[in-house]
Amino acid sequence: MAFHAAHWVPFFRPRPPMSDVSLMHGIDYRAAIAALEDAGFWVVREGVHVVMTNGTRVLTVPCNDPIHPYTLEGLVRDAGMTSEQFRKLL
Repeated sequence: MAFHAAHWVPFFRPRPPMSDVSLMHGIDYRAAIAALEDAGFWVVREGVHVVMTNGTRVLTVPCNDPIHPYTLEGLVRDAGMTSEQFRKLL
């Protein structure tokens, strides 16, 4: 099958604008885990990543210092919290 430029779609997915979670840059994974534990999550498994759950949701926290703001924004969203709720738990 020949490559046709008319069928080529670039792999580019623009990110949505970041919420104010990006203002919380510089948060290490230990602080994020402690905040998520205060929110009702517990650690299931530890390794290169820390896997946490609250019984219905499963989160994977990377062991990075600091956690990238986009990653932190996704964790907060996946935890079902707003950035303000997460910020209060820090």
